[in-house]
Amino acid sequence: MGRSWTDGIICALVAIVLAMATAMCVIGGIESQAADTQETQEAYYQQLEREYIGRVRDFLERQGYRNSGVTLNRIVDSDGQRSYKVLVHHGALCRLEEETQAEVLERIEGLGFQVPGCGFTARLLQ
Repeated sequence: MGRSWTDGIICALVAIVLAMATAMCVIGGIESQAADTQETQEAYYQQLEREYIGRVRDFLERQGYRNSGVTLNRIVDSDGQRSYKVLVHHGALCRLEEETQAEVLERIEGLGFQVPGCGFTARLLQ
């Protein structure tokens, strides 16, 4: 005996449901990989930031500015560009002439990690 038209509709619906389930699994896998990549990249930048702060503190200590306050702020644009602002605080630095302050801040900016899309600005917190 031949199949009825309801059997055809049921088979079509089952095929559609299976196709949708497969598509959702594929999309979920892609999103999971993207999240893993984002987390890995963020961990990489956090490590670079910790190392940079350490280099700045070491530099300031070698220059005679022990126990300097160092704060690093970052802004990440929607296209992935990162800009960092380093705030440094030490009473002796604040009392230096502006030209000498600018030289110290320029050297601090130069300690930044050389990754494309990252820029550094150093300022004194007064």
